Amino acid sequence: MFVEITRLFTVLVCTASGFIIGADISSKGQMVAGIGGILGCLIGYLGGGLLGRSVVRGVNVVERRVESVPISQVIAGVVGGGIGALLGLMVAIPATIYLRPQVALPIAALALWLFIYTGFRICAQKSEELFAMAGLSSSPLVRARPYEDAEGCLVDSSAVMDGQLLALARSGLFHDDLFVARFILDELQGMADAKDERGRRARNGLEVIEALRSETSISVYVLEDALPEILEVDAKLISLAKRLKLRLLTNDVNLARNAEIQGVLAVIPRKLAMDMQPGVAAGEKIRVSLTLKGRHEGQGVGYLDDGSMVVANDAADLVGTGEVELVVSSIVPTNAGRLVFVRKEGSEIEPADPQTLAEV
Repeated sequence: MFVEITRLFTVLVCTASGFIIGADISSKGQMVAGIGGILGCLIGYLGGGLLGRSVVRGVNVVERRVESVPISQVIAGVVGGGIGALLGLMVAIPATIYLRPQVALPIAALALWLFIYTGFRICAQKSEELFAMAGLSSSPLVRARPYEDAEGCLVDSSAVMDGQLLALARSGLFHDDLFVARFILDELQGMADAKDERGRRARNGLEVIEALRSETSISVYVLEDALPEILEVDAKLISLAKRLKLRLLTNDVNLARNAEIQGVLAVIPRKLAMDMQPGVAAGEKIRVSLTLKGRHEGQGVGYLDDGSMVVANDAADLVGTGEVELVVSSIVPTNAGRLVFVRKEGSEIEPADPQTLAEV
């Protein structure tokens, strides 16, 4: 269709041009003008088809090139080309005024071409920096697939590092789609290289994400949105959840409060897991690995499978020795989760340390 329409307009232009040229070069008037019109019609028919097909091939090549180029580079390149055109006019206009037309027109055309091309290439190459300077993201915020606003949750690192999320998903109590930002995966990977308890939990978080993909019916999507205009990870999460209309899944109570103040619904899986997990009663024996020393002298700290922190006084000698059997002294619920105080069997029961509670 495009080729036929292009040919039609080309025939009209060439036919009219043939009539005009024929009438101008001959005094015989209408006869030569008619012959010129016929020749123009034939030339337009052949040339119009050639022109239309050439344009289609050119557009197809441009489409294939543009498909591999981010839209941010195209936009930045067009803006840069426009700026280059303005700079080129500053050279072209004086040239057309002070020089002869035979020299001025080629100089003006060359200046415009050079400035437009240079502006396009520079701005396209620096598109991410330019978008960040303008307070915009070069990555389009799009949904991975259609869903209702209440179905999706954006996950932070704390939600997958404690382990409750996988248990909730396996039980079928949590079945929403999960969205993990690329910068959260990078954060977990960075922490996973450490050899301390934080590194162990980060590695466990990466395993949880993989288990959610393979062992449950939950769909897990990775979002590539980098949000370079925002520096802090928590602020990135809140902004991303707000733009995509997702709930925020986090065990960070302060982050949850901040998100809700900004209109983002926050879900804390740790609280849900605490409400449903079997209770650990005072006097009960539990087996736990103390993996690091506490902040106070003689303390050993470990974690239960559900992420609850275990604090053992006078147990620094048991740190790093593997699983040991300890007796529960008391259980204290906190904003960060359940805090379990334990002691060695046969030792005296000690009250919960207020300073320890304040630091959790």
